[in-house]
Amino acid sequence: MGTTVEGKSDKTSEASLQDDLDLLKEDMAALRKDLQSVFGSLKGLAATRASEGVAKGKEMADDAGEHLEAAKEDLQARIRENPMTAVGLAFGAGVLIALLGRK
Repeated sequence: MGTTVEGKSDKTSEASLQDDLDLLKEDMAALRKDLQSVFGSLKGLAATRASEGVAKGKEMADDAGEHLEAAKEDLQARIRENPMTAVGLAFGAGVLIALLGRK
């Protein structure tokens, strides 16, 4: 008589374990889908931020180019206004660099 009770108990335990295993598999599948969704969202966010960064970098490079061009034009205008001063400054800078290079 004890064998019958143990047999039913074993089958009940086995069925309970199988149910738990099935629930665990379902939970793992749901978790996998959630993680895929999260990683997809992160990928989209990273791509958006990267494109914004590239656009900002291009804008900053354009601004820097404009500033350099303005500085170049200003320097050329000053040289045209005072050519002898420009030659004297260039000569002095050359002498200074030569002296620093000798040491």
